[in-house]
Amino acid sequence: MFKRLSIMFVTAAVLLSASTFAFAAPADDIIKVKRDILISKEMVVNDVVVIHGSVTVYGRVEGNVVIVGGSLYLKEGAKVRGHVVIIGGEIVRDPTAEIAGKTTQIYFPRFLPSLATFLTGGWIAVWAAISVMVLLGFLGLAILLVALIPEHIGAAVSALERSFAAMLLWGVFWVIMIAPVAILLAISIVGIILIPLQVLLVALAFLIGYITSAIYIGRNVFIRFKKVSPPFVDAILGILILYAVGFVPLFGAVIKAIFLIAGFGAVMTTRFGTVGK
Repeated sequence: MFKRLSIMFVTAAVLLSASTFAFAAPADDIIKVKRDILISKEMVVNDVVVIHGSVTVYGRVEGNVVIVGGSLYLKEGAKVRGHVVIIGGEIVRDPTAEIAGKTTQIYFPRFLPSLATFLTGGWIAVWAAISVMVLLGFLGLAILLVALIPEHIGAAVSALERSFAAMLLWGVFWVIMIAPVAILLAISIVGIILIPLQVLLVALAFLIGYITSAIYIGRNVFIRFKKVSPPFVDAILGILILYAVGFVPLFGAVIKAIFLIAGFGAVMTTRFGTVGK
C-alpha cells in the first residue's frame, strides 16, 4: 500500500517540478516526460504515454497512444491497435498506417503570451497561459496515475457510481475529521512525526479523488452518447469539463467543490481503492 503511494507521490512531484524522467511499466509500456519516442520497425510495444514530446512510429503499438503537448507521426506500415488521444498536437499519418481504435484530438488556441505581451502588461494573456500550462500538467498527471494504479482508481469510481450522494457525505465527514486527527497526532511526540504523513495522504486523496470524479463525469457523458471509452479518455473529458465549469462565477466553484469532496470521500471509503477492487 505505502509502496504504491510513494510511487504516486514521486510521480506528482516530478511533474510539478517539470523535471525529466522516464518510466517503463511493465516491460512493453512506455511513459516519458519531455522526451520524444521513436518506435522502430522491429519494435512491438503496448501502451505509449508521452507528456511534452512527440511519438514517431514505424513499428506496432498493441495498446493505446496518449500524447499531451506533442504530435504523433505514423510512418509507412505503422500500426496502432488501440485508441489514440492527442492533446495540443496533430497526427501526421502515412496512407499505409493503421489505427484500429478511436482517434481523439483536442486543440488549444495559441494564446501563450510572447515577451512583448509581458512587457506591455497583457496580464489576461499571462493568466491564460499559466492556466493552460497547469491544465496540461494536470492532464498529464491524471493519465500517468490512471496508467499506474488503474484498479485502485477503478474501485473509487465504482464507489461513486454506486452512490454519489453517499460518497459526498463521507467526503464531508472526512474533511471535517482532518483537523481533529491532526490535533490527536500532535498530542504525542510520535504523532507529531506522523503529521507530515497525514498531510501527504490527504493531499494524495484529494488528487486521486479529483481524477476519480473526472472519470465519473467523462464516463457518464460517453454513456449518454452510447459510447464506451478507456478510463484515461474519461479522465481527460471530465477534467476539461470541470476546468470549463470553473469559469462560471460562484456556481462553478461550488460544482467543482462538490465533485472534489465526493471523489475524496470515494477514495477514503475504499481506502485508496484497496477495498472493492
